[in-house]
Amino acid sequence: MADKNYHQGHDPKSLALNLATLLLFLLPFALYHDYATNDSQNVQMYMMVVVGSLVFSLVVPPVGWMRPHPYTDMPGNEPLRFRKSS
Repeated sequence: MADKNYHQGHDPKSLALNLATLLLFLLPFALYHDYATNDSQNVQMYMMVVVGSLVFSLVVPPVGWMRPHPYTDMPGNEPLRFRKSS
């Protein structure tokens, strides 16, 4: 059975970043489709949606298991100069 503490990447910050990058990837295709159909009214709206999703993904706080950084709570994660020699 799978470990319940394993981070699957389904926290709000990861989902917002995935959505924003998907919209950024789809933007050129949407702009090309509007250019091909001579419907240029939606170009600014498409860009505003992408920018808004990117801003939203940056504003969402990093919550979830082992956040804000996945290695901060692990033992032995001190900088080299502060490590205790045993």
